[in-house]
Amino acid sequence: MNDPDHDARRTLSRRVARRLTGMVRVAPILRSDARFHVSIAFDDCPETAATRGVELVAKFSAQATFFIATGLLGQDGVSGPITTAPRLRALADQGHEIALHTHSHRDLTHLSIAEAIEDIDTNINVLQDILGAQPSPHFAYPFGETTLPLKRALLPHVTTARGVRGGVNRAFADRMQLFACDLGSHRPDYVAAAHRLIEHAANSGGWLILFTHDVTENPSPYGVTPAILERLLQDAVSRGAELRPVAEVWSQLSEPHL
Repeated sequence: MNDPDHDARRTLSRRVARRLTGMVRVAPILRSDARFHVSIAFDDCPETAATRGVELVAKFSAQATFFIATGLLGQDGVSGPITTAPRLRALADQGHEIALHTHSHRDLTHLSIAEAIEDIDTNINVLQDILGAQPSPHFAYPFGETTLPLKRALLPHVTTARGVRGGVNRAFADRMQLFACDLGSHRPDYVAAAHRLIEHAANSGGWLILFTHDVTENPSPYGVTPAILERLLQDAVSRGAELRPVAEVWSQLSEPHL
């Protein structure tokens, strides 16, 4: 029989741990950049992201970042059918960034550190076989979940790691838990929240990562409609945003003269 008090305590403990993990920076970004950067990212890469999402990004002469969990390729996911290896190769040929999202797409907080790193290594190896080249060394946590020990352990393995906490990345943000903006219809206020973050980053500079999953007229709880995505990208561009994949923005932020 379930103990409601125990379940409540466990839920509260997990929330506190998640908050504390986000507060501790293990690898702070040390430089500021007055420019306004926006990266558009698609997690898992449902087929609609590889088709309709790419079409919308192309309207702005930009490329996207695709965080790929290789074990999901060709499967039916919660955000629709997931793309296939040939499509990934085509996306890479078009200049899009193919990045890391583990192989199994499991919550890494339920694995040991060794198991989590092994899962990411498998992700890297499978993507390398698919692409015939090394994938991007940038990573997104499945479900946005991580721990302080895991953030530290990943430092030798990935260049950045993106979470799901809302915010703009600038000096002293943690590159092992980058802020992002969730474009998921499960959040009733997500469109207004995205516009606020775009305005904030445009006014004060910084790097905003907009991420979603499927792009369709009837999105899953984790996706967005084409009209909303286009409107948000247009808002960012009209405010002076430079639309770049994650690796390109990181390269600019890492330049010695910044």
